[in-house]
Amino acid sequence: LAVGAKALLLKTDDKFRLFVLPADRQLDTKRIKQELKIKRSRFATAEELLEMTGLVPGSLPPFGQPILPFELYGDAAIGTVEDKVAFNAGSLAHSIVMKASAWKTVARPMEFSFSKRADER
Repeated sequence: LAVGAKALLLKTDDKFRLFVLPADRQLDTKRIKQELKIKRSRFATAEELLEMTGLVPGSLPPFGQPILPFELYGDAAIGTVEDKVAFNAGSLAHSIVMKASAWKTVARPMEFSFSKRADER
């Protein structure tokens, strides 16, 4: 799971943004609010995700503009266990595995720490 990447679409105040973190970690919304200086955040609904991307939950790939119309944020923990990342490729049945360093070069995410291990508070 540490090499898996989950892409989550969040509405932050009045703007949707895409956050990518290791699959074995949890989103830390407190860190996101602090870093981006926002007051509210919530997950996009399945209907919002479908309307904006044509995709269903679980199939969202970890790419922002120009592929998807969102600012892209990558958690600093991506690629730290191994220089590999696996993610859904716009489908629940197909995945892509590539070097994490290559994903960062191609996707160009804004990076900071916004995840935590399940045992962290």
